[in-house]
Amino acid sequence: MRERLTRPTTLVMVVIALGFGLRLFHLDAQSFWYDEAMSAGIARGTVTQIFRNDFYSPHPPLYFLTLHYWLAIGQSDFAIRLLSTILGVAGIAGMYSLGKALCHDTVGLASAAIAAIAPYMIFYSQEARMYSLVFLLSTMLLLSYMRMLYTDSRRWWIAYAVLAALSLYAHLFSGLLLLSLHLHFFACRTPGRKRWRRLAASDGVLILAFAPRLSIFMVQAARVAGDFWIPRPSLAQLFSAPHAFTLSQHVSAKLVPVAFAVVLFLFMLTLLQVARELAMRTRDGTLLTLALFAFWCPLLLSFIISQWRPVYLERTLMVVVPALYFLLGWGMMRPRERYVNLGLALLVALFALNALHNWYFDPEFGKPPFRAAARFLQAKADAGEPILHTSDAGFLIFVHYAPGWGTYLLEGDPAPAIPAETYRLFGGQIIAKEELVAPRFWLVVALDNSIEFQMELADWFDGHYRLLLSHDLDGINLRYYADRYSKHREGKSF
Repeated sequence: MRERLTRPTTLVMVVIALGFGLRLFHLDAQSFWYDEAMSAGIARGTVTQIFRNDFYSPHPPLYFLTLHYWLAIGQSDFAIRLLSTILGVAGIAGMYSLGKALCHDTVGLASAAIAAIAPYMIFYSQEARMYSLVFLLSTMLLLSYMRMLYTDSRRWWIAYAVLAALSLYAHLFSGLLLLSLHLHFFACRTPGRKRWRRLAASDGVLILAFAPRLSIFMVQAARVAGDFWIPRPSLAQLFSAPHAFTLSQHVSAKLVPVAFAVVLFLFMLTLLQVARELAMRTRDGTLLTLALFAFWCPLLLSFIISQWRPVYLERTLMVVVPALYFLLGWGMMRPRERYVNLGLALLVALFALNALHNWYFDPEFGKPPFRAAARFLQAKADAGEPILHTSDAGFLIFVHYAPGWGTYLLEGDPAPAIPAETYRLFGGQIIAKEELVAPRFWLVVALDNSIEFQMELADWFDGHYRLLLSHDLDGINLRYYADRYSKHREGKSF
């Protein structure tokens, strides 16, 4: 009996350890990119600035507030990203608890294993953003909802209300998951007036908790709907969701069609198995309905809204991932087709190995090397030489890696991510190109957005100053200029 009780615990600890190792490996090997630099910059602000959204972020403040206090541990890339890693590992344990609560410990173990090795989850557990927090909260929200629904325990109703509020403070798309749970509650025709009253009370607590941010929420929602570059999704993108939420974008190009087909076939087979359970009206079928609502409703709502105002992004739909992993884990443990599902899952695991290899070791799948560029200029630039940026992305990252180095953002971007005055909160300055007064300076051109504008700026400097040196670092162009009357400094070379 003791072996039976301890074996699942031992196995889940092995799975968690594996997931932790995969997330720690090469954690700081790559540079920060724009979003991560913004996270670090926001977290260095005051609690009041973060809560008031002085940094003009499109996201609620919970992750930034957590990171604000986490920075006491360290300011390195490793230390900052470690928060996401720990949250991601907690999400693995959460998936085990969810699968065990909904079905059985073997389903929980399979669901946790998927979360542990999925490249999609490892990627966001190695990024200084809020998505691993969203995954953890979404998992626990589903667990608390299921527990409160089937036990009617006041403790679980309180847990559900608290987790719902925290989820909304972590990401606005958590609202889609909450809406889906309400649709499930209504569709199940839950008996008992007391449960309806408790749901209304939970919603009242949620409204009160979110009321202080209502005005900020409206600004953030308007920004997401109006200012972002998100394209309108196609049906093909909708069908690719299972692939995107497991293998992500890191599978080698030659393997993508096969990987896509295998993941989609595994998902469709799982849905057929779910349909059979629903037709048989088993207990599993009732619980599987919750997973179907939690996966399909946010996904389809986001897709439909995006036909009007594009908001569909794989990373913002992290709220549906726990339900997907549970469904796939449940399918892997079904007695009838277990070996078929497991065989397909092993194929997916092989593609995951390919994706992880690319993510860890192939520069083509990595982030732009802004850290290397910043260190390069720190070694080459003399004190007092300004560093100008044509891109706000490069500007924020250089402010992160080289604070106090006289970093300037050139104004005039036709599509700025945030208002000009907000950049000053991150520690940099904004100037017009005509305001520059320096005999020698550096220009960083990172063609990640507003490419035509950046090229026009580079051409303008070529026409008004002498280009002494130029160096390209994987798409980041570093240029050293002097005015037309100064002499080339000896010893400056690449």
